Amino acid sequence: MKPSSTTTSALNPGYLSRSIGPLHINLDRQLYNISHVLSFEQSEANQRLSSFIQKMFSGQVVNGTEQRPAGHWALRAACNAQAYPAPVSLLVNGRDEIELARQVQEHMQLFVEQVRSGRYTTPDGVRYDSILHLGIGGSDLGPRLLNDVFSKLELGGEDAMKIRFAANVDFHEMKAALAALNPKTTLVVTASKSFSTRETLHNAQHIFKWLDSAGPDYRGKALVAATCKPSKAMELGIPPERIFEFSETVGGRYSLWGPVSIGVRMVHGNLVFNELLEGAALMDGHVLQSKASQCIPTLLAMSDLYNLEQGVASLMLSPYDSRLSQLVPYLQQLWMESLGKGVNNHGELLYKPSCPILWGDVGTNGQHAFFQMLHQSRIASSVELMAIIHPNHDEEQSHQVLLSHALAQSEAFSVGRLNSMEELADTVNNFKACPGKRPVQMVFMDSLTPYSLGALLAMWEHRTAALAAMQNINPFDQWGVELGKGIAEQLEHSVPPGEAPAENPVTAHFINHFLKNAGQR
Repeated sequence: MKPSSTTTSALNPGYLSRSIGPLHINLDRQLYNISHVLSFEQSEANQRLSSFIQKMFSGQVVNGTEQRPAGHWALRAACNAQAYPAPVSLLVNGRDEIELARQVQEHMQLFVEQVRSGRYTTPDGVRYDSILHLGIGGSDLGPRLLNDVFSKLELGGEDAMKIRFAANVDFHEMKAALAALNPKTTLVVTASKSFSTRETLHNAQHIFKWLDSAGPDYRGKALVAATCKPSKAMELGIPPERIFEFSETVGGRYSLWGPVSIGVRMVHGNLVFNELLEGAALMDGHVLQSKASQCIPTLLAMSDLYNLEQGVASLMLSPYDSRLSQLVPYLQQLWMESLGKGVNNHGELLYKPSCPILWGDVGTNGQHAFFQMLHQSRIASSVELMAIIHPNHDEEQSHQVLLSHALAQSEAFSVGRLNSMEELADTVNNFKACPGKRPVQMVFMDSLTPYSLGALLAMWEHRTAALAAMQNINPFDQWGVELGKGIAEQLEHSVPPGEAPAENPVTAHFINHFLKNAGQR
């Protein structure tokens, strides 16, 4: 059950804490304080942010290099209009993208119910029991995270379908995925915004052969697509009634809210997924109606920006809940593909990092891995610790120990352990010193549910966009990714057994020495 969506963000005297629905943050151990927050409201950076929010939710161009609006939020607004304090709109070339998202969602829900009820069957009249999801980057990490969390919440029921993911062009991953699947009873979801992603299309060719091995009738019924290029999906033989379209304004790393996650819907059900969307819409409404000093994503982005200005270019995130083990890999793409830029929106070079490096692992595992470096080394890093107040189990003592560790680490990173005067006089004991003063923030959720997860992920999207707007950079393009893709296409014919030589001399050396001469079998 989802909790009340009432906003309880209040300016607490002496404490920099905020809450919205199931989500709570505390920034009292950050490098900045309430006076910085209040002065930010009068700043040029806040003016840019306010303008950015208004433009995004009115469908104006905010992705300057591709001349597009950003429409991922429309996937939430399509079914949660009541969450938005004022009318929002997204028109692209005369097409109402919110209405498109609503129609596609209805189409998805109908198909999902047919699959889950067994009304949509194999050519043999047998119900499908499995899904293979093909996609990479944002078309993989988002659905993979959702499935991992929902599975650990045990929301799919006893008869839940199983789902496997194949993202990497490395065939080892595909081989492992197919080992658990039957080509006669597996639906294949190909998720690709452009339907031109080479890794995904390469993997799809393997899957076509695998499906055909079951018989000539299986491929046609098994194929499902999520894309903004329906015509390209049809060219691969996917029937139009099983192609689920989304807008070109939805970036891959922002796309988990829509058709890209149809496989997750099939496994866990429409109600579960719609609750996720409702939690995300709550965060959208919060951003639209809150001033900077009250807005959770804005306050977190202010922390990130202030830390960058102080030379802290690392952000360690540790969720103290093992069910969130896929959160950091998902957020790494959202964060660093969106914010890892070298120029601003005017094309001017940036001479400092535009985001901290995001990394981490679940607590308490991280405490026994890399927390030592955070406590004592001279590497500057901020720390973000997450905790869930109410677990989904009855072992109160275990949860008490887990929460005590999260709270203790927050205090330890901030306060540290300074040597006493006696110890300072004896360098033998200096190994005990921990300098503290790490910028720390705490994020709490009442409980882990689809609703609270939706609010959390939308919060990170808005935090990412806010940090971009404050620095006047574009969080919706990724030209650095395109560079490597282009070179890879050129080299496909150079890697053995190819014939064309590589043009770059160092690359040619790699190919000749390592691939041709080393470890021949």
